[in-house]
Amino acid sequence: MIINQLATIQYVNALDKLLAEALALVIKEKLGVKTYQKVEERLQQRYSLDVVSAIKEFHTLDATLREFFGAGADNLEKDFLDHLVSLDKKKGQPWITIENQDLARLILESYGHREKKLILDAALQKPGAILDILEMCQIPKSSGYRIINEIVDDGLLAEEGFTMSEGRKVTLYTALFKNINIDIQNGSLVAKVMLKENILHESYLVKILLTPTPATR
Repeated sequence: MIINQLATIQYVNALDKLLAEALALVIKEKLGVKTYQKVEERLQQRYSLDVVSAIKEFHTLDATLREFFGAGADNLEKDFLDHLVSLDKKKGQPWITIENQDLARLILESYGHREKKLILDAALQKPGAILDILEMCQIPKSSGYRIINEIVDDGLLAEEGFTMSEGRKVTLYTALFKNINIDIQNGSLVAKVMLKENILHESYLVKILLTPTPATR
């Protein structure tokens, strides 16, 4: 069982948050609307979560899928993810290929936006508080807070610890990706990304991609 191999964590992994909405659409397509609704109803009963929220707390979705499909949930979870992302494990740290057009476009547009790219590059070099990042990028606070909130909402900027300032906890933010390649293949965008190591290793969804299912062992 995959869930036994995953340590429960107390926060939402940044990659899992980024993929949640797109993965929920894949699950609905693969299960069919009626079965998807039954799974979501069960999630509401047990955890007060919808499918998108349960993906971010994946142990809840895993447990619910096992109620419906037993050990077959392993193959289902792998199949869901294979229709959304893939891993290239040939050389060193894996590259993740994202063919979902909404996600690929989001990444392209964010890194094509001057201020957003400055913020993401600065946060990648060193996790920082919002004010520090804006000062480093020389972006006015008036527009900077709005831009950073957009990047956080999109899932490309994630919380990574905190620091103390004047007796208060101040959240530090980091970018997810340390390398990005974006191609056009057969008229479709394809994003290949390399995650920061801690975000990669703490992702439930990456662990599922890396875990052999019974049929492939």
